[in-house]
Order: sequence, then C-alpha cells, then structure tokens
Amino acid sequence: MAFEDIISKMKSAGRFDPRPTFSSSDLDEWEKDHNLKLSPAFREILTAGTYEIANFYFHPLKEIPEHPGYSVFARWNDDEFGFKSDGTDEGVFVLLKGEPPYRKFESFEDWFRSVAELTARTNNPD
Repeated sequence: MAFEDIISKMKSAGRFDPRPTFSSSDLDEWEKDHNLKLSPAFREILTAGTYEIANFYFHPLKEIPEHPGYSVFARWNDDEFGFKSDGTDEGVFVLLKGEPPYRKFESFEDWFRSVAELTARTNNPD
C-alpha cells in the first residue's frame, strides 16, 4: 500500500495515535456478520492507528436506513462516506441526506489520501 507516507507525515505533525480505530477482530466480526470482505487498504489504514483530521471522524461501520445497501465508515462535517455493503464495488461513495449515493473515489486508499491532503491545507492563507 502507498499510504505509509501519509502516516509518516501525520506522525511528524503529531496527528497520529498508534491506537487503532478498529481492531482486526472488530473488522473480522463485521465481515462475518455482513458476509463481505473489506478492502486490504481499509483494514491496514484503520488497524494502523487513529488519525487526527479536522472535523473528520471514523466511526463504527454501520448500515443506515437513508441509504440501504451502503455501509458508512466516516463523517466529515455533514458528509458521510461509505461503500457498498455487498462488496461489489471498491469505490467510496458520498452519502448525503436526501440525495442518492454517488461514487467519488476509486478506492478507500484514494479517499484516505484525498481527505488527509484536504485537511492539511490552510483555509485562510493570509
């Protein structure tokens, strides 16, 4: 996986905690309960540690009634991010209330890299 550089930058900036967001056994149980296989990038990133990213939070995997067939794994402001619960698509979808899900990223690793880069930017450079 090519996300190790992001983790190194977050460690240097003091934005990484080596206590994982999820344990491997948590993810194993979720996979078993939902009869699907999570992507290797998702497993590796979330079992590596916890990330401090402004207004962004990983939360326990869950299916939500507003978007049946999708499992939410994170929230950033009012946006929720998830993937297809049946494992038929490795893409990451944006899940907004009142709107159909749309596929925004090709993979979890692409999504993670984008979120890390966006939250590292200065909003008001002056």
